[in-house]
Formats: sequence, structure tokens, C-alpha cells
Amino acid sequence: MDGAIDIFGNFDSDAPWRKMLSEYKQIPLWDGEVPGFKEEYGQRKPSITFFPASADKKTGCVIVMAGGSYTNKSPHEGKDVALRLNKMGLHAAVLDYRVIPYSRDVILLDAKRSVRFLRYNAEKYGILENKIGVMGFSAGGNLAALTCFCGDDGNPCDEDPVERVSSRPNGAVLAYAAVNFVDEYDDDDDDEFNIIAYFDFVLQKGMQFPPAFIWQSMKDSLINFKTSLSLAEKLGDMGVPVELHLFPEGDHGQGLAVRTDDPESEKRYNPLTAQWSDLCENWFKHYGFM
Repeated sequence: MDGAIDIFGNFDSDAPWRKMLSEYKQIPLWDGEVPGFKEEYGQRKPSITFFPASADKKTGCVIVMAGGSYTNKSPHEGKDVALRLNKMGLHAAVLDYRVIPYSRDVILLDAKRSVRFLRYNAEKYGILENKIGVMGFSAGGNLAALTCFCGDDGNPCDEDPVERVSSRPNGAVLAYAAVNFVDEYDDDDDDEFNIIAYFDFVLQKGMQFPPAFIWQSMKDSLINFKTSLSLAEKLGDMGVPVELHLFPEGDHGQGLAVRTDDPESEKRYNPLTAQWSDLCENWFKHYGFM
């Protein structure tokens, strides 16, 4: 993707993400042809990077979906999060999903495929096949929520054995997730690109959602904390068990909110918000992920 410019005019905005993953093995989600893939977009084929826990027994696995406004992916919401999950005793898989100009429907294929792929290969990777969760940040939180709402039981007639497996996650962690509930999708024929529409979602009768852990800062300058309140309310109305944490400080994109080797982490550090991963660890234990 060298020389690529995103829709905001950023030159090769994917470079930090590629660098973060460069020392690890990327596992393709499809062996052969990738549905909807376009070489002219200059993006890599979707993959996961697997971070195994040190446990000597099967344990749950969490798919990490970094944010980045669907135009790139934030490195501090990838490997560092996966390693924190490993510390909890969980396997983790960082998803390298496609971004704009791919449509949201195509991007959702990557997310659902990652759940199917890990469930299909659960024995190979030492995963509890009924304990595969998703953890998304910002736009990645939107994608994680879509994966849950739009999950399916697989197609038993598909030639690809992976596609015969369920794509339904067993738990969802949504961090400052951008989910905007609307009554209907905008079908306007206007050619002008509207990135906000990527975050719109129409809730339909019969949709399912696993237990959810939601957190956000009330000082988030990009996504109003009431978005998380609305999401928790909608899920509660569906009968979904929800744990919600609102922290008083910290701006958007805090990630783990801890200090790391990355100099930028100092800007994201907040001793109150940093509690979220410990709270989340207890939540994973409660739902039997490890």
C-alpha cells in the first residue's frame, strides 16, 4: 500500500499498523479467492494475527478490532490489547480488516469470517469454541457490534467448510463504540461520500446479541457518552446482560489507558480509565472464558 492516500488526504496512513504487525505471522482468513476483494484498492487481504495464551488448557479467544474511522486502524488498539488479554489467560486474535473504500457490508464479511475461522479451527488453536468474543474500539466497536447483531449460524450447504460454522460471538466488549441507531438506512442516490453512514445501524426484530461489556469516558470529545447509554438501553430491552462503565475523564481513543513504551501512551494514560481492563477480566471470568 506504499504511496496510498486515504479519504482524508493522509499519506500511507496504514504504515504504523503494518509496522505493529510486521514481527508477527498474519493468517489469511480465506485460502483462495477473497469475496469482494479489489486489487486496485491497494489493501492487504484480510487476516488475523494470533496471540496464544500461555495456558496449558483450552481457553476462550477474543478477536480485537481496532478503531480508525474505517479509514485505517490504530496500532495502540491492536497488539497491546492482545497481550493484555494474554495476561488474563485468554487467546487473542488481532483482526486486520478491510477499510474504506470497501463498503461496510464487505468489511463485515471480514469480521464474521474471523469468528467462523477461529471456531472452525478451535481444536488447532486450543480455543473453547463456545467462548469466542469480540472486542472493538471506536469504529472497531461499531464493527464488533455489527458482528454480534448480524451473526448467523452458517450455511450448511456451502462448499467452504468454514462458512458452515456459526459467526455468532459469545461475548462483546465495546470500547467507546460508535453505534448510531437509526430507523432506516439512507438510500439516497447522492454520489457524495458520507462516512457517518458507516456508523448507522437499523435494529431489526429477532436479532441476537451476546453478553456485553461497554465502557466509555464522559469527556469523550468525538463520541458522546450518551451513545453508550443508548446502546446499553437497546441491549437491555432485548434481554441482553450488560455491564456498563462510564469514566469521568479521558478523551477518545484511550485504548488500555496505561503507560507503555510508546511515547504517545502518556497522552492516553488515565488512572481511573485504566481500571477497565481489570473490570473486564472479571467479566470474562464470570462468563467462563477462562
